[in-house]
Amino acid sequence: MSRNHNAPIKLIIMIFMICTFSIGFTEYVVMGILTSISKDLSVPISTTGLLVTAYAGSVCLTGPIVTLLSVKLPRKPVLLGLMNVFVLANTLSIFAPNFTVLLISRLLSASIHGAFFATTMVFVSEMVPPEKRAAAAASMNGGLTIALMLGVPFGSYLGDLFSWRVVFFMAALLGLIGFFGILLTVPHKKPKVVPKLIHEWDVFKNKQVLYSFAITIFGYSGVFIAYTFIEPMLRHSAGFGSLGITAALFAYGFGGVVGNFYAGKVPFHLLTRSMIGVMIALMCILAAFPFVSGHPAGAIIATFLFGAGAFGTVPLLQTKVVAGSEHGTTIATSVSIAAFNLANALGAWIGGIILDASKSYAYLATGGALMTAFGLTLTMFAYASEKKQVNEAWE
Repeated sequence: MSRNHNAPIKLIIMIFMICTFSIGFTEYVVMGILTSISKDLSVPISTTGLLVTAYAGSVCLTGPIVTLLSVKLPRKPVLLGLMNVFVLANTLSIFAPNFTVLLISRLLSASIHGAFFATTMVFVSEMVPPEKRAAAAASMNGGLTIALMLGVPFGSYLGDLFSWRVVFFMAALLGLIGFFGILLTVPHKKPKVVPKLIHEWDVFKNKQVLYSFAITIFGYSGVFIAYTFIEPMLRHSAGFGSLGITAALFAYGFGGVVGNFYAGKVPFHLLTRSMIGVMIALMCILAAFPFVSGHPAGAIIATFLFGAGAFGTVPLLQTKVVAGSEHGTTIATSVSIAAFNLANALGAWIGGIILDASKSYAYLATGGALMTAFGLTLTMFAYASEKKQVNEAWE
């Protein structure tokens, strides 16, 4: 047998981090190279936003389906197959002769997103003791956060300096490294407990889980109304060039790391109440964005706060979903990822409509604030329902 059975779990998690970095990089970096793609392929900026919508929509549709189809299979061949599709899809992006082919390559790349994250989450939870599962999952997902903080601004800068095709080459290369890492380190074994699909669907009977999905879809779409077009928006409002955009995207990513870190420390009984506070802060940041982003310093600060608010909601929502899905963790994780990407698609689509109708970037952040207000309302309903359940339990 190969030596991969003896590979330490820390090495395996590091390989998974490379994979999640490459997947997160591919998803988010497009928002930093919209202008480059628009000019090269001769399509309007609002149309290039479909690259974001298509990716997110594909994750929503394919994530739960691919996860359910593969949930009973050995983890290693599943992960290798998913990363193989990822590398092929990004290679197609590199050589895309027109916008249609690029759009198809994005759909293909996104088809592995949800299943890969759900499968690695379950795999890691099986490989470590119960008390270390949260830390292991956080480490593995660190790849996504690092992609946001470093990969996206660096990719955007490279896209401006050379070509947007170089960005997809980087993604394909990273995916290839991840593929061989999995091949050499991940043990070949079946799941410890084969999930029963009938129990997996019980997650949808939990009211708080359903509220979390709804808050994610409608509240978080407010983030993507603005973030999808953040690169051209900042070029227009703050007059940023390549270095300015790189700095702003780094500020957003760094804000995301800070927000994610502090939100991860919120006690379970304060999750929903904390979410109300984060939603209010995010709504205020988006409402103020058009007024402060006209100045370079203001734009950087506002973008940092925007990232902190956006990613301050993610751990809170995901923790609520996992806590309410005792018998359906696999499908709950996949649907949670799908919900975030549906928010991504919805936000990008609405942002494109606003941009087409107004011909102004100023209204994007305002539209994001209004959609976040809707998410805030849902969060308040969830909080009221939660309090009612607690009171009934005490009676």
